Amino acid sequence: MDSFLEIPDPIATSVDRTREVFGQIPTSNSLFNNTRPSFNPNRFRNKSADTNQAPVLLGVGGTLLFISICLLAARLWSRLKPAHRIKPDDLTVLAATILAVVQYLILAAAVFNGLGHRTIFVPSKRRSAAMRLLFISQLFWYWAVTLVKLSVALLLFRLKPTRPWRSFLYLIMGVTIAAAIVQTCFQFLQCRPFSVYWDPRVFKGVQCFRRSIINGNIIMFSSIQVALDLIFSFIPITFIRKLKRPRREKIFMCFLMGLGLFAACAAVVRTLTLQEYYTTSDLFRINVKIALWATLELQMALIAATMPTLKAFMERTLVRVGLRFYDEKNEGHVRWELVKLGLLDEGDVLVKDENMVVGRRPITRSVTEAKTAAASSEEVKGTMDNGVGLLNEEDEVTFDEMLLESTRAKQFL
Repeated sequence: MDSFLEIPDPIATSVDRTREVFGQIPTSNSLFNNTRPSFNPNRFRNKSADTNQAPVLLGVGGTLLFISICLLAARLWSRLKPAHRIKPDDLTVLAATILAVVQYLILAAAVFNGLGHRTIFVPSKRRSAAMRLLFISQLFWYWAVTLVKLSVALLLFRLKPTRPWRSFLYLIMGVTIAAAIVQTCFQFLQCRPFSVYWDPRVFKGVQCFRRSIINGNIIMFSSIQVALDLIFSFIPITFIRKLKRPRREKIFMCFLMGLGLFAACAAVVRTLTLQEYYTTSDLFRINVKIALWATLELQMALIAATMPTLKAFMERTLVRVGLRFYDEKNEGHVRWELVKLGLLDEGDVLVKDENMVVGRRPITRSVTEAKTAAASSEEVKGTMDNGVGLLNEEDEVTFDEMLLESTRAKQFL
């Protein structure tokens, strides 16, 4: 199973190589007076070669984390308004986001201690501190990724009450949790003592698993994560296509559910990058590249788990923005402008209640009748007064309701 930092074998690291190059080498003078050489190894270091890769890690990771937090806030807001509808999948993705924030802050602290620079330009104490922080951040990353997968499984769990469907999801959740537990234990047992991750002084007495076991661990955990991303991306498509919704809406939902494929691609690249441990000359620097792909995988998984639940929220927000933009025009004109943009269907009526809250509601009249009704603000007002066509947030078609529609019709799987 994989991690940011894997110790393939108890071989000499770049720290040891640095000591060999800049260590205490006796000179001809020191042989006679039994003194150490008086020269500063830093004089022979090319300062122009001290490049830093950490800004890419913090910049990309921070941007995606900010997007994930904003999407999560919108998700929770849509669940709390107008009624409290928080579900277990919402709480699970909230916990995953909290762990992702903690993991990012730990990575930032590691960068502050020199992560991203070349080994020879970072003092040994700061280098050890950075590696220790990197070791801790991996533990948060394992469980953040696991909670994201559990959140998607819990969301799908509510779609079909049949025993085979729920047994299948129970199996997926069990495998996900077991993989995280095994990976966490492997983190501490891979090399003994595990302080070898940040303390080069214990390399002589360290005992590690064989390289084949470590590689098998990496491939197995990555395979599980990629398989789960593929399952969660393609299974919903099999029943979304059978929903009685407009084709545009189906394509949009399939795209949202397929965002998990980006996380799967990041997991594959991260696994391939881990193999560079066997060929790199700077183990300290290579961790930035691995951490970057791990961060991309986690953040894309968070975004993919949240976006499908925001369909109704995004449509409602766009409709409200559209009404403000066309404030000088009547509701009927706004409605048809939004239809042109693909934000409303032709069979929907756009209305605004006394609190200036915009809503839409499907009607059974023909398109011609709908155009006539929507074009007249007086008719819209009369419709509002009669209580017909009013829409509160509970009447909008949410992601869960769309999927439950196929459950009632028994049309999927």
